[in-house]
Amino acid sequence: MSSNESNVLRAFAYSKEFLVGGSATTTACLFTNPLDVVKTRFQLQGELQARNSYQVKYRNVFDAFLKIARHEGIKGLQKGLTSGLAYQIVMNSTRLGLYQTILNSGTTVDSNGKQVFWRLLIAGAVSGSCGALLGNPFYLVKVQMQSAAAKDIAVGYQHSHANLIHGLRNAYRSPGGLFQGLTSALCRVSVGSATQLATFTRIKDSVQRSGLFEGNLSVVVVSSLVSSVAITMAMTPFDVIATRMFNQKHGALYTGWIDCVQKMYKIEGARGFYKGTIAHYFRIGPHTILTLIIWDRYRKWFL
Repeated sequence: MSSNESNVLRAFAYSKEFLVGGSATTTACLFTNPLDVVKTRFQLQGELQARNSYQVKYRNVFDAFLKIARHEGIKGLQKGLTSGLAYQIVMNSTRLGLYQTILNSGTTVDSNGKQVFWRLLIAGAVSGSCGALLGNPFYLVKVQMQSAAAKDIAVGYQHSHANLIHGLRNAYRSPGGLFQGLTSALCRVSVGSATQLATFTRIKDSVQRSGLFEGNLSVVVVSSLVSSVAITMAMTPFDVIATRMFNQKHGALYTGWIDCVQKMYKIEGARGFYKGTIAHYFRIGPHTILTLIIWDRYRKWFL
C-alpha cells in the first residue's frame, strides 16, 4: 500500500469518529430538547432580581412543562429543535471526534495502559473548546428561540426568530454578531466536556478492570449515570451564565463574562448560579446517558 493510500485510509478512519460523535448527540437531542426548553426558562426566571422580588412563572419542572404546553402548544416544547440539532452536529462531531482521536493516540494512558484522569480532563476540555467555538452561532440562536415564550409566561429578553436561518441572519446583523457570548460558551463546554468525558472514560475503565459487571452495555450505563451527576454539578453555574450572555440584547445587561458573574452574585447571590439545577439535571442527565450509550453503540456498530 502506498503512503498516499495509507493517508487516505487514516483520514477516513478519523472522519468516521467525528460522524459517529455527531450522530449520537443528534439522536439524543431529539428526545431531550423539551427538557432544554424548560431548563432555559428556569435559568432566565428572575434575571438580576433578588429572591422573592419577582413573580415566579415556573414553580418546578412539571409546572413548566404544563404551562408551556398550555400556552404555546406541544410545539412550544420543541422550540429551537432545528438549531439544537445543528449545534449538536457541529459541536459534538468536533468534540467527541477529537476526544476519541486523542484517546486512540494513547496519550491519555500510563505505562500500564490505565487511563490517567488529569490527562482525560485536558483532552475533554480541549476537544470541548474546539467544538464550542465552531458551534457558537447555533447555540446562540437555540437559546434565543427557546426563551421566546407566550406573554403570560415570558422570562428574559424576548427574541423573534422565525427559524434557524432567520436567527443566524439576525445574529449576524446584531452588534454582538454570531459569536456573542463566546467566552461563556468556551467556559461552559470546556468544564462540561472535561467533567463528562473524563468521568465517563475513567469510571468505564475502572469498572471494566474490576469485573463487577458483565457485558459492555452494563458498564456503559453505570459509567454514564455517574457522569451525568458529575457534569450537572460542575457545569450548572457556567450553563446559567452562558444562557444569560446568549439571551441578552447585546450589551444591555452584561458587558462581558466577568460582569455577568459580578452582577449575578451581587443581586441574586450564590444561589443564582444554581437556578434550574433540577431542570438542568432533567435535561443534561438523560442527554448525557443517551449520548454516551448511543455513542458507544454506534462506535461498535460502525467502526
